[in-house]
Amino acid sequence: MKRAAILLVLLAGCSHRAAPGAQFTIPMSVQSLEADSIAHGMVQRAFDADARLVTPDSLYIPDAEIIVNGAPRAEPPRFAGVDSGGSMQLGSSRFSVTGSYVWGTVQYRWVPGSNAKKMADGWATLVIARLKSGDWRIVHVHSSTAPEN
Repeated sequence: MKRAAILLVLLAGCSHRAAPGAQFTIPMSVQSLEADSIAHGMVQRAFDADARLVTPDSLYIPDAEIIVNGAPRAEPPRFAGVDSGGSMQLGSSRFSVTGSYVWGTVQYRWVPGSNAKKMADGWATLVIARLKSGDWRIVHVHSSTAPEN
């Protein structure tokens, strides 16, 4: 009898229907929204600068560690597969924030400005830090291109 009562309670709880027009939302914290906002803005600006082969000093700390396809790099382009004259498309991404750091990954595609160059797909891992001044700067970027099929 006790089992039957427990089963009935469980079934009643599982059979609840939402009111018509009710919307379900996935809870997001302010921190995750802040991380996405900071990261996407900085990543897009960094990609735009790379496509123009310029160094955006306002985005990176002076001694930022930049690794492109396994090798350190100081000059643009700072993302694997990027060359001048094209444009960047951001793909999927995931960023987190804790204290004064935002970190995460982003998938991207470099689209060349001419047919003479190949399109390149890549992944980048970034670490962005809040400085004492309150400004955010990239402290580490590690990017790799996807292998060609």
